[in-house]
Amino acid sequence: MWKSQLCRDLGIDLPILNAGMGGGTAGPELAAAVSNAGGLGVLGMGGLPPPIIREEIRRLRSLTTKSFGVNIILALLEEGQVEVCLEEKVPLLILFWGDPKPFVAKVRGTATRLVIQCGSVDEAKAAADAGVDAVMIQGVEAGGHVKGTTALSIALPAVVDAVKPLPVIAAGGVADGRGLAAALQLGAQAVSIGTRFLCSRESAALRAYKERIVRAKAEDTVHTLLFDIGWPDAAHRVLRNKAYAEWEAAGSPATGRRPGEGVTFAAMNVAGTRIEMPRYHIFPPLESFEGDIEYAALYAGQSCALVNDIRPAAEIMRDLVREAEAVLHQSDS
Repeated sequence: MWKSQLCRDLGIDLPILNAGMGGGTAGPELAAAVSNAGGLGVLGMGGLPPPIIREEIRRLRSLTTKSFGVNIILALLEEGQVEVCLEEKVPLLILFWGDPKPFVAKVRGTATRLVIQCGSVDEAKAAADAGVDAVMIQGVEAGGHVKGTTALSIALPAVVDAVKPLPVIAAGGVADGRGLAAALQLGAQAVSIGTRFLCSRESAALRAYKERIVRAKAEDTVHTLLFDIGWPDAAHRVLRNKAYAEWEAAGSPATGRRPGEGVTFAAMNVAGTRIEMPRYHIFPPLESFEGDIEYAALYAGQSCALVNDIRPAAEIMRDLVREAEAVLHQSDS
């Protein structure tokens, strides 16, 4: 039941990826736990320099012998990021927020397969024409940075039809086995899951951030452009907090006129360097965060409504499979 062509190509037993949540939120511990449980662990290396990416890939390999992936954000691309992934022979390279064409020729003939995360049918068709190995379609309900403008339940089957027979991975809104089963029934060959795995013990997110997600409802998330320092004009979904409420109360002013703009509200270690974080910075609070998370970007998808605890990733994987098997068995009977 689980062995799609994509699973066979990637050498995995289960059609489940953790989302490559950037800045190292999805680090080696999370990726290894997902891979060791039969899925495909993905490192979130967006915004990190090439030497750190190499270190994290090698640390992941010390924790698992299984297949894995690395996610790179093209809008934040630094010279050498993609090249490091190819030099380290990562099994899967996932690109996001940009044109994959310049990278198809680089990847072809290497040990690496290439996926691009898309937000629309047109983008998926262009990626397929460019020669990627698979496309990932993101629904608007996703957390983090969001290219999708349509619900996954609509976008997914439309993309499956548009790029057939290219494999399609579903992203956005999947947090339990029911969502996994639904995505597979709509034609996905795998799912990429963010918010549920962000609330795993292994993710590098700050504990208080995870606890906020556990308490949240779908209606507590907003789709906005607010947190733009470091990545302007990129839509994202976050939890409402004081930063959002104060901005909204001020009349939702444009960048440059927002409450507290330029004020440092926190500090955090990123890629071995301690950085000061101004209001509206794109980095979410990681384990080393010192400050008030009420002013941080608390990325979360609408699926937060289905996330009720913080558990080991292996347990999350087990429950995803058990629930999906029950749904799929019921639909077959």
